[in-house]
Formats: sequence, C-alpha cells, structure tokens
Amino acid sequence: MTEELPESIYLIVPSVANVVLRRFRGWVDREDLMQECYAWATAKNKQLTELLNEPNAIERIANEKRTAYQMRRVAERYARREKATKSGYQTSDEAFYETTTIAQLLPFVIQSVLHGSVLQQAQDMINDGSPKKPSAPAESGNLIAILIDIKKAYEKLDVENRKLLELRYFDSCTLNQIAQYLECSVSTADRKCTMAMRKLQESLGGQTPWS
Repeated sequence: MTEELPESIYLIVPSVANVVLRRFRGWVDREDLMQECYAWATAKNKQLTELLNEPNAIERIANEKRTAYQMRRVAERYARREKATKSGYQTSDEAFYETTTIAQLLPFVIQSVLHGSVLQQAQDMINDGSPKKPSAPAESGNLIAILIDIKKAYEKLDVENRKLLELRYFDSCTLNQIAQYLECSVSTADRKCTMAMRKLQESLGGQTPWS
C-alpha cells in the first residue's frame, strides 16, 4: 500500500475479513479479503480520513461502524463472486429475500409447521388473488421453492425466536401484547422481534449485497 490510511482502518479491516471469512470459509482466503478491503479503503482514503478523524468521539464511533458496514458489503460481494466462480454459477443466480417478502409468507410457513398444512395452499391463494397484495412476493422463481426455503430457515431458529415470529406474524400480536407476553418493555419486544427476523433473513443468505 502506498497511501497511509486512517489508523482505525487497520483495526477494521481484519475484523471485517474475519466476519466474512466465517461465512465463506473454503471459498476465499483471509489475506485476499483483507486486500480487497484495503483496496476499497485506499480508493476512498480522503473521505474516510475525514470521517474517521472526526474530533467528536460519539460521531467518530458512529463513522467507524458505518465504515465497517460498508466495507463488509464490499468484502461480501468479492466473496460471493469468488464462490460463484469456483462453484460454476453466476452471482445473478443467487436468491435474496427482503423482510417484506418474508413477513408476507411467514403466516403460511408457520401454519405449515404448527398444523401440518400443505404449502401448495399458499400458491393457490396467490393464484386466486388472495391475499391481496400489490404484486406477487416471489423474488426468485417458484413460490413453493421460496416457501420451502423460508420454512427450512425458520425451523433452524431457536425456540424463542420461532415463538416471537409466530406471535408477530402468525398471531398478528401487537408489540404491546408481545411485551406483556415477554414481561418486558415495548422497545425491548420490538428489538427482539427485529433480531428474530434478522436471524431468519441471515439464514436465508442475508440482504442482497448488490443493491
């Protein structure tokens, strides 16, 4: 590296590389991930220097977190390209699920888990125009395949997170009701529900890194 980067970059890069490596172990090397991160930081050196040398400590910490997030997305895109190349497919073949899509389909998935109903019913209802939504929720291909993906990911969650998603998306409980059930504050209930959804989304591959 020919340019001197902000000091915190040398702490952020190894941390980001380790996080991404855990998801793509066997497909990428840590040193390659770090090199990709440093290349990104070098290209944005002027902007990052200003952000990461912010005199206000609170703002500087927030800037460090934002930088780490952006860097992780860059590293994940690189790792996905490497995995696709080595596996013989295109990155465009990958499927990602937005939280709105997962939320729309979760009632069918949870009903299938709790009552053994057939997921084909969801396809039939959408084909019949119900539930009424602006557009079909499928992001990538056959809806039944997507429902099966979500069901597999849901069943991998621990009991607490499954119950939270059941209360929120199957029983349509309000955050106040969930807070009463958990005997906690509404903000804590909201955070727990958000984390449960995030864990489900991560199990499905996470947010799309291409947006």
